Amino acid sequence: MKTYGRNKATQFTKKQISVVYGCAKRGELKVEKWVMSRLYDLAEYYGYDDNGSVEFEERFILTILDRVFDKNMVEAQERIDSYTEMVWNTLTAKYQQKANRNLVA
Repeated sequence: MKTYGRNKATQFTKKQISVVYGCAKRGELKVEKWVMSRLYDLAEYYGYDDNGSVEFEERFILTILDRVFDKNMVEAQERIDSYTEMVWNTLTAKYQQKANRNLVA
């Protein structure tokens, strides 16, 4: 993450996330819709990150992007699965009920 005073910014763009979305639409990757939405939300994020949660998620996302751009879809899928599980376990029950667990396709 880049730091701008008290604000922080993620180092990946919506265009990069669009590549992951494209892979999911073609069936190369299995990504749940709520995860895809979260990836887009964190792309080009600029704001406070007092507890470091955005920075922590950014590290996961950057490894996913690295694997996708290296065309290593098996490892990319493993990273997506572990990211999904990690974030799912941090969500409240109310948000879990609202989340769309269908796959992008």
